[in-house]
Amino acid sequence: MKPLHYIYILAGIVLSSCDSGDIQEKVYTVDETGRTVKVTARVSGLGDWDGTGFTLAAAAFTQDSKFAILQQAVSSSLADGQEVTLVLSNISSEVQTVELALTNSLRKRIVTLGTVSMADYADNTARDTVRLDMGTVDASRTGILQAGIFDRACIQCHGASGRSAAGLNLTEGHSADALIDVPSTRHEGYLRVESGNPEGSLLHLILREGGENLLSHNHTEILSSQFKSNLEEVSTFIDSWIEQLRETP
Repeated sequence: MKPLHYIYILAGIVLSSCDSGDIQEKVYTVDETGRTVKVTARVSGLGDWDGTGFTLAAAAFTQDSKFAILQQAVSSSLADGQEVTLVLSNISSEVQTVELALTNSLRKRIVTLGTVSMADYADNTARDTVRLDMGTVDASRTGILQAGIFDRACIQCHGASGRSAAGLNLTEGHSADALIDVPSTRHEGYLRVESGNPEGSLLHLILREGGENLLSHNHTEILSSQFKSNLEEVSTFIDSWIEQLRETP
C-alpha cells in the first residue's frame, strides 16, 4: 500500500491540472530521442483505391528502404475534401524521411507526394512536433500520377511552354488530354497511352527494356534519376493507371 502522503500529493497534481482550464492540443513523443511528425491534408479521390490493396499514408522510411517501418493510413471512407491529420510518434534516429506516400499492403513505397527530411531537425534538441502541411491533395490515380510522377520528373521537358518536347504538355490539367488515346508524333503507329492496354501504349514501352531505342531520349534513365529506389514500382503504377482507363466512362 502506498503511503498516505503520496496519495495526497498525487491527487493534488491531478486536481490542479484539471482546474487550470487551459487545455491545449499536445503531441508527445515516447522517449527522449524520438520525434513526432504531424501530417495534415485535405484529401479527395480516395475511392479510386477501394479494393486495390494500396493505401495513402504518413510513412516513415530508413535510408534506401522501400518499406515503411511505421505508417498511419488515411481512411478510405474519408469524404472528398475532408481534412485529415496523421501523427507518427516516437520516430527513431534511423528514420531518414517521413512521407505522405502511396504504399501497398506490405508498406512498400509506390509513389511519394510530400516529404520531411528528419536530418533537417537532427541538431534541433527541442521536442516540438515536426509538421508537414500538404494543403489540398488529389489522391485519385490520375492525381497521384500527376503530383508524384509527372510534376516531379516529367514537366521539366514536357511543360506548358511552346518548346515542350514533342509538343507534349504534362502539366496539371493537361496531361490526360495530351496522352490518352493520342497518336505519338515521334513513333508512328503507336498511341501515347492506349486506354486499358498498357502493353500497347508507348508510355509503357519506353519504360521497359529496349525502350531507349524507341525515342531520342532514354526515359528510363530520366526517371531513374528521380526514382532511384522505386523505379519498378513507379512503372507498375503507370501501367495500373493505363489499365483502369478501360473502366473510365
